[in-house]
Amino acid sequence: MAVGRVILPLDGADATTRQRYLDYATRRHARTLAPQGARRTLFTPDLVGTADELVQSLARDPIVPLADTLRLELPYNFAAANYRQIIGDFARLVAPELGWRLAGSIPAKDQPAAAAG
Repeated sequence: MAVGRVILPLDGADATTRQRYLDYATRRHARTLAPQGARRTLFTPDLVGTADELVQSLARDPIVPLADTLRLELPYNFAAANYRQIIGDFARLVAPELGWRLAGSIPAKDQPAAAAG
C-alpha cells in the first residue's frame, strides 16, 4: 500500500521560498477539515518544516507505518528550482531518517571510518 504526502522541507530554501511554502500550506489547510467532493475524499495537511520537524510529523502519522511506499507529492505550479530543492532536501535529510537508502549505498553506521591523519 502506498501513501502520499505533500512534504515541503525548509532546510535548503531561502527566506522568500520558505514563506511561499508556508503560505501555500496555509491556503490549502481548509480542505483538510472536512471530506471534499462527491467521493468525500479526505486530505491530510501539507507538511512544511525543517527535516527534523518533518521526520517527527511522519513518525506521528498513523498511516505511514502501514504503507510500504511513501510518495513525495509535489505542489503544482512551482518553479523547477523549488522542485530540485524539495526533492534534494527530502532525499538527503528526510528519507534517510525514515530508513530509505539509495540503491547500492552503504548505511552510514556500516561505512568504514575515515583514516586519521
